[in-house]
Amino acid sequence: MAWGIPTLWTLIRVLGGTFIGGFLVTAGLLYRYQNALIYPSSFPNGSRTNVLTPDEFDLEYEDVRLKTPDGQELRVYLMCQSEPSEREKRRGEDEGDVATRRPTILFLHANAGNMGHRLPLAAVFFKRFGCNVLMLSYRGYGLSTGTPSEKGIRIDAQTALNYIKRHPRLKATQVVAYGQSIGGAVAVDLAAKAGRAISALILENTFLSIPELIPHVLPPVKPFTFLCREFWPTGDSIMQLGPYQPVLFLSGRADELVPPSHMDLLFKRCSSSKKVWKSFKDGTHNDTCVKPGYFEAIAQFLATWVVPLTQGISPAELPDPDAHGTLPSPRTAEAALAPHSSYSKGGEKSGDPIFSSFGGFNAESGPVNPSGVGGAPQHRAQIREDR
Repeated sequence: MAWGIPTLWTLIRVLGGTFIGGFLVTAGLLYRYQNALIYPSSFPNGSRTNVLTPDEFDLEYEDVRLKTPDGQELRVYLMCQSEPSEREKRRGEDEGDVATRRPTILFLHANAGNMGHRLPLAAVFFKRFGCNVLMLSYRGYGLSTGTPSEKGIRIDAQTALNYIKRHPRLKATQVVAYGQSIGGAVAVDLAAKAGRAISALILENTFLSIPELIPHVLPPVKPFTFLCREFWPTGDSIMQLGPYQPVLFLSGRADELVPPSHMDLLFKRCSSSKKVWKSFKDGTHNDTCVKPGYFEAIAQFLATWVVPLTQGISPAELPDPDAHGTLPSPRTAEAALAPHSSYSKGGEKSGDPIFSSFGGFNAESGPVNPSGVGGAPQHRAQIREDR
């Protein structure tokens, strides 16, 4: 029996069926496994079982276990200041509990790894800036129980903030939410709901929303963004921040995962009168934090907007930055991130937190447009590095 030549209608039906079938399979897989794509908590290998501890970086800490309202257990590192700085000693401010006078950094990590991977950065805030630090592994990350999701991580962040606000040593401190990538989305969401409980935010390479990010990260699945059930609508949430909340935007202009335009728009939509922009020309998604000027920008931000709140003075009353000497030279990638480098292990120390001697930087008020932001002037302030 000879096979006949397929009719055009037959070909259309076959090809159409194949296309529809492939579409449905792709849609089903994306819907079912999207959380694994958004929250790769097992990457790098061993991230669910191997978590570095602060004592490996010569940091005193408490290993805290927090119970969330929905029954999960979060693993948390708490590092509280105990030694007064030389500056406090000179001023006779060395009495009482030092931790109650210092800002508290709520460290909200990115979507891979666990809190242990961020300890070199936490060491900078604790050792160099003199801040208290609370960092957590979200549910389903590190040794925390559960499965990560937008709803769950929101609960985790609120649980951590509640713990700070009920802690006898930290409850009256200024809380600064520091978030990298998706951690920035968590920080903005938390601050938008917590109001004055969050004194300031530091956001690094954060996105507008998951649906707006997907077409850039995974172009082939752009037609399926309507199936996304994880949103993190940072572009909307940031408009809910109070005008009194200082926000520092740290943008890597060579970010290959989150288009820099996302940070541009977040800055534009933020209505805070105390927002500050710092960009890094060669900063990619993961190495912006080791670019020259990164920690100097944070030091200036803390000195301008957070320390004065703690001390009860206004930014205008701060002494001239140039009268305090100069900052240490910018840290290299090796020095900032190598787990056992002299920097991470405290080989370089100073008597004062870094924000007490931030010479070489000026806070400039007035309209400034960074690269990538067009149109009318939008920026209220910018960190300028004097070279």
